[in-house]
Amino acid sequence: MKKMLSVLTGGLFIGVFCAGAACAQPAGKAIVDNACTKCHGIKKVESAHKKTAEWEATLDRMIKKGAKVKPEEREAVLKYLNTLNK
Repeated sequence: MKKMLSVLTGGLFIGVFCAGAACAQPAGKAIVDNACTKCHGIKKVESAHKKTAEWEATLDRMIKKGAKVKPEEREAVLKYLNTLNK
């Protein structure tokens, strides 16, 4: 009985933990997945190691070419892209 309670408690903890930000997809990732893969594979984006200014220039260039990123989504996208540098 004690063991079952421990397993249930542990499972509940993991479920609640993963429902929060720790297991959530970064806000910009879904936008990147949607907007960037219209013209090229996501591997091209994920393998590019750029500095912040380089990501900004690339994003602005891609938006001019037709990438569907709304102005209010730009910061979330840049924040996500900068996580790829690590």
